[in-house]
Amino acid sequence: MERMFRGSFAAVLGWVLGGCAATTAPSPPPAERLVILNAGDNTLTVVPVDTTEPARLIPVALGAPATAVAARRDIAVVAGGTADEVVVVSLVAGQVFRRIALPPGSRPAAVVMLSDRIGFTANAGRNVVTRFDVATGDTVSVAAGQFPRDLVLARGRLFVVNGNVEPCQAGTCSLGPSWLTVIDPLTTTRASGVDSIAMPAQGNARRAVLGADGLIYVVNTGDVATPTAGRLTIVDPVQRQEVGSFGGFGFLPVAVATDRGERLYVGSTSDGLMEFNTRTRRVVRGAGEGVAISNAVAVAVDGRGRIYAIEAGSCAPGSRGRLRIYRTDLTEARGVEVGSCPVAATFVQLAESDPGTSP
Repeated sequence: MERMFRGSFAAVLGWVLGGCAATTAPSPPPAERLVILNAGDNTLTVVPVDTTEPARLIPVALGAPATAVAARRDIAVVAGGTADEVVVVSLVAGQVFRRIALPPGSRPAAVVMLSDRIGFTANAGRNVVTRFDVATGDTVSVAAGQFPRDLVLARGRLFVVNGNVEPCQAGTCSLGPSWLTVIDPLTTTRASGVDSIAMPAQGNARRAVLGADGLIYVVNTGDVATPTAGRLTIVDPVQRQEVGSFGGFGFLPVAVATDRGERLYVGSTSDGLMEFNTRTRRVVRGAGEGVAISNAVAVAVDGRGRIYAIEAGSCAPGSRGRLRIYRTDLTEARGVEVGSCPVAATFVQLAESDPGTSP
């Protein structure tokens, strides 16, 4: 009898205490959002992925067109191109809260976040990679290669894509084969062992991504003037050597993204959206067979495998770019107008947002 009384009393006490507990609802879980950088008007378009919220437009005040964006938790980090600075933006408040100066002539071409606090820029103008601290604004640089233009974190190392190009009348001209420089991100020094990975195929390497198989996939743009077609190069970050090179992507492939499985998507300004299978190592959709997209400058894939292709448009004053969203079978689901002259995109898990400004 005493045991039954104790059990009943505990149940009643739990019900009473539960009834008196605070009624504050738990915070909503982070939701996936696509952050698009618009260089024409220096803004960020923040597009919800699985909610009915409208896209938001966040201004990023810079003295020159922005070039690259990375995001983590509730911040976006924008590289400032010829403005030679890194701008840290609160995606919740919708405003800039820190500016980090880079050495004059840096021309940052890419940015990546190692943690919530530490990031890196690839500075094509000075041939260095710069480590920056979001909290303090401190920076330190290390020599990379010739015209570093993208960054990939893999196996505890930072792999720097060196385009091996130089400014010329046509914009940039290739000086020969490209290569990867390997940096230890904890010490901001060249990695021990092999610190340079040759890519003997055509040069003008532009973008890279870490595949689900642990290999690095590098898009080489090629050159219309030569003419030299683009290629996809595969690099093993453990052995630190090239393990594959594939053509079939036509001229001017400029973007690459993975679905975190065996599908790799390549965006081209001339051939639209193409596909490569990393398991079979076969070009599934090559030049002439890509999904028709006008001037595709960036590609991203969300957690459910949907593909997001960014159309830059004409980049004329007053013009707008467009986001085109595709299902996994590459049928188009919808489109979203974005800012002027979009150049890059990245995903972020964002816990909350304010209404912001409609694009």
